[in-house]
Amino acid sequence: MTTAEVRFEISDDILYSLNQTMHEFVQQTRLFTALQLYKTHKLSFGKAAELANMSREEFLIKLDRNKIDFFAYDSAELEAELARFVTSQ
Repeated sequence: MTTAEVRFEISDDILYSLNQTMHEFVQQTRLFTALQLYKTHKLSFGKAAELANMSREEFLIKLDRNKIDFFAYDSAELEAELARFVTSQ
């Protein structure tokens, strides 16, 4: 598996305001990004857990704590996902 590095700058004032180290900020940013991408159906559960750098069990707990449904598709979204799955086979 190849990887890509994502970089952006933030001021030290932001870290100070958050009372976080750079490492803590990176971990939290990974989690928030993974939660949002999962919530908007951009990443699967497994890939979102991988992005958050967590086990599936840990990520499931984070979903619950952030009040994000594990399975939250309306009927149209579910049909589209199933159609996409069937065509990829």
